[in-house]
Amino acid sequence: MSFKKISSAEILGVLNKGSWNKISSGQTESYYMNKSGSIDLEERLDAVADVYKISRDPSDYLLIPARANSIGRFNANLDGWTFDESVAFRPELGCRTYQTYNNKPHFVEHKASRYEVARGVILDSHLNLDNPADDTVKEACMKAIGLAPDNDVFVEVVLAVDQTKDPSLASAYKSGAIKTFSMGADVADTVCNVCGNVATTTWEFCDHIRNKYSNREYKMDDGTLRVAGELCRGTVYQELSAVADPADKSAVIQEGILEIARKAASGKDPDLQEIISFTARHAKDIPDSLASVIYNYLSEKGK
Repeated sequence: MSFKKISSAEILGVLNKGSWNKISSGQTESYYMNKSGSIDLEERLDAVADVYKISRDPSDYLLIPARANSIGRFNANLDGWTFDESVAFRPELGCRTYQTYNNKPHFVEHKASRYEVARGVILDSHLNLDNPADDTVKEACMKAIGLAPDNDVFVEVVLAVDQTKDPSLASAYKSGAIKTFSMGADVADTVCNVCGNVATTTWEFCDHIRNKYSNREYKMDDGTLRVAGELCRGTVYQELSAVADPADKSAVIQEGILEIARKAASGKDPDLQEIISFTARHAKDIPDSLASVIYNYLSEKGK
């Protein structure tokens, strides 16, 4: 049995019309924007396009470097990855752990049950060691693993988004309307950073992990303080999703509905792709009554 893990990620930039546009709000150095060698996009697409139902034409893609997950400190779910876990060679997979991102699909809001709804592919991954750790990062690492690193280490990936499959999503990336990703991974087990207990199921969790969201600090034998969290092992990264987490999801849904209604009122048929993309993003939050109306409308248009 394995655990499913998700965590947020940050877009660092966008390759648009041949030049990089920096998106990250901080001063994060990106490997792909500054130093990377060439990636044979055509060869990568040839391998995955049929499975993910995405374009084979390299010119159809938007390239986005992103900070996928941090190393040595916990995410908002109090899950973390050590440096040793991240660089461990996996003979059964023929690569290091962080490289299991390569060639995995790009989804929207973790709608990952079918590969053919992918919006793109993760082209490559890199362990980024180029950014100094500030006091906030050092404090977070101390509370997770008891060490304060010199560098803010993270896995950086470069993502190819098919602009022809979901033009509205690509536009949101280019405009900066969507700036965050969320990664999904399977892990074989997790280790409590306080007591070292290993768990392969939730039934095997120690009391520290069962109560990890209390954010209680535990004093270790060396006098340092830890906040309980899970250090993941046997990780296989499975996907990277575009996510939107506004404070008021209902307001976002309402604005989308109003825009569709405005077009209909002006005598223009709402764009079907726009409706499909909108409902895909907010499938969990749209009321059943509205979902029924949208379904009937799309059914009529599909006749």
